[in-house]
Amino acid sequence: MKTCFIFGALGVSKMPILPQKNDLIIAADKGFDVATKLGITPDIIVGDFDSLGLIPDGDNIIKLNIRKDDTDTAHCIEIAKEKGYRNFYIYGAVGGRLDHTVANIQLASSLAQDGFTAVFIGEKESFTVIKNKSVIFDAAAQGRVSVFSLCDQSYGVTEKGLSYTLNDGILYRNEPLGISNEFIGEESEISVKSGELLVVWEAACLPKFYD
Repeated sequence: MKTCFIFGALGVSKMPILPQKNDLIIAADKGFDVATKLGITPDIIVGDFDSLGLIPDGDNIIKLNIRKDDTDTAHCIEIAKEKGYRNFYIYGAVGGRLDHTVANIQLASSLAQDGFTAVFIGEKESFTVIKNKSVIFDAAAQGRVSVFSLCDQSYGVTEKGLSYTLNDGILYRNEPLGISNEFIGEESEISVKSGELLVVWEAACLPKFYD
């Protein structure tokens, strides 16, 4: 699967997954600084450059109008989708402004609805959205993991290999039943048969996706 790495404005000190030879690397505005400090050279740099404070030199710059409907990250995703990329790792897009975090959750939801996979990776927490599929974490995962329904009702929700388990249950958008579960040193799985789940975890690890 073609993979795109996008770097946002918030710094990260560790990268649980690194770009490989044929992956696409895009920096969103100040994400150019974030990528550079990690020793990563972007293929494309996108933004209105209000947060970076300058327009980088080069022929790989896409300058956006500061008055726009979408975020810089959303523009990066659209560029990658047009180039055929379906798998996204987005660094430095979690833990800052609440409105930007909500916007990124909406982006993750949109990607899940269209059959893409995306993980938004922050310094302390990461998240993904799954629709009618599963994510599996290996036994090394530690810390908390929370699950929320993004639709009115998500059916056939299973959580196993965690401190609290659920088998073929229902989660509701207006009830935070899935908050503050924990990894327990076993391979764990979170799945939904019909619906859409936001999965948030604090472990420095990445899940595997399964239909």
